[in-house]
Amino acid sequence: AAQRIYYDFLTSLLNTCCKTVIIVAGNHDSPGLLEAPSGVLERLNIHTIGLPSEPSRHVIAIPDKDGSLGALCCAAPYLRKNDMIAGGDPISGDERIAKATAEFYRGVADEALRLRERLGPLPIIATGHLFAQGAAVTAGDGVRDLYVGSIGQVGVGVFPEEFDYVALGHIHSEQRVMGRENIRYCGSALHMSFSELEKKKYVLEVDLSSLKIEKIEVPVFQRMKALSGDHRTLLEELSRLRDEDVWIEAAYTGSDIIPSLSADIFAAVRGGKADVLGIRNDAILSNILEAASGETLDTLKVQDVFLRFLDANAVSGKYRKELIDCFNEIVSEMEDAV
Repeated sequence: AAQRIYYDFLTSLLNTCCKTVIIVAGNHDSPGLLEAPSGVLERLNIHTIGLPSEPSRHVIAIPDKDGSLGALCCAAPYLRKNDMIAGGDPISGDERIAKATAEFYRGVADEALRLRERLGPLPIIATGHLFAQGAAVTAGDGVRDLYVGSIGQVGVGVFPEEFDYVALGHIHSEQRVMGRENIRYCGSALHMSFSELEKKKYVLEVDLSSLKIEKIEVPVFQRMKALSGDHRTLLEELSRLRDEDVWIEAAYTGSDIIPSLSADIFAAVRGGKADVLGIRNDAILSNILEAASGETLDTLKVQDVFLRFLDANAVSGKYRKELIDCFNEIVSEMEDAV
């Protein structure tokens, strides 16, 4: 179903003013699946880049609306650590990743410069899907930890000065990187978590001749609402929203342990249009954390909370290891599915 939607979307672009489409893989994408139909899609001016390859594969000439060449794009996908570095290098992992990333962009930039010598003075745009130093993230926005089969933070120095504009992905909020007007995250077009509801979403329109950047606000296509309160407050709010087309996260903040909390919450909206996507039970989490002095939920990862739960229930030995392995596998599958 997801692939059908993807190809329907690409087909719909053929009847718009968008004449060239460039798609680069992110950390949640399958590079092989994305690149498999690339030979066919390129006939339709749809370019898909899933893996790092020879520099010429990444440099794409983009025509303007009149058919004349308007820019060169250095299309870089998410650069996975295993694709970028090999064992045996004496320098540390962080340094190796930064060095390999800089070398990749330098090679692609040099290829773009060689092409520009033949084609004439064209602006050079680069893409990247990474965590740039200085980028700000919001707690709970769903951005993965730095080393979950991925690349770490890199400085803006990895991007050659010849790049007129660098369009970045991975961070969900729109922002400049280290104050640089020409190195930006556009941010996700949709809210990726309930912690982002107060933030507006944008598409950035960039005029490369003057580096004028216009923010175009993305309309809200699906209403979302975060509720919090004790048992009674939550059920009252849910009943009020039951017949509205809204996605809900319900956070229980009461002090009592309510065994039927989840069942009560889902029952409150059953038969209506509202859809509860998440339930947070802060009372249980607080009890788990009480035994660990000085720790708060904000300072712990989801794996840490699970370990505290096992400690609180005196789970040990082989059974503990099996539970941890199962839990980590479930978390990994959930992250890959997002």
